[in-house]
Amino acid sequence: MIMLDRVVSLFLQRQRDDAMAFTRESDLVTISPISPQHFAVRLRCKGLVQVRPGEIVTAEHFEFGVYMPSDYLRQANPFEVVTWFGPGNIWHPNISNKAPFICIGHLIPGTPLVDIIHRVFQIVAYQKVTMREDDDLNREACAWARQNQQRFPIDGRPLKRRLISLEIEDPGKGQEK
Repeated sequence: MIMLDRVVSLFLQRQRDDAMAFTRESDLVTISPISPQHFAVRLRCKGLVQVRPGEIVTAEHFEFGVYMPSDYLRQANPFEVVTWFGPGNIWHPNISNKAPFICIGHLIPGTPLVDIIHRVFQIVAYQKVTMREDDDLNREACAWARQNQQRFPIDGRPLKRRLISLEIEDPGKGQEK
C-alpha cells in the first residue's frame, strides 16, 4: 500500500467529494470511487460504436477509469491517468478500439477529476474530435469522421443539469377581498 502525503491525500479527498456532488447534479454521469486514487466513470450519453464493418450506430453507455498516481500533482501522463473500459467497439478517432487508450490531449498535473470527465464526455459525444490521421488512435474512425462531420455533435446535452431560476407571482397578491 502506498502512503500518500497530506497534500495529495487532501487533494484526492476533494476529488472524491466533488465527484459525489457532480454525480448528484448530472443525469448523464455516475462516478464510483474504487480507492482514494481510482475512480470508475459511467457515461449515459450518445456516442458511436461499430457493430460490424461499415455499420456505425449510436450507443448510450460508456465507461472509463481515472487513476491519480501519488505524483499526480507534479506530473500527469494522460495515458496513465485515463483508461478506456468500454465498449470495446467505440467508434472515435481519439479512442483506440484495440487497446484501453483514449487521447484527451495534454493533461496539466493536478487537473481535477471533474474536468477530466468533461473532456472524455466531449470526446465520446463528438463535441471535440481531432480528425488528423497522423494524430489518431483509430485511423478508420478518423477517415469516417471527416466524411460525416454533419452528424456532430452526436450528443449536445450538457453533462451537468442547468439550474433554472423561476419567479412565480401570486395572481391574487395585492387584491383586496
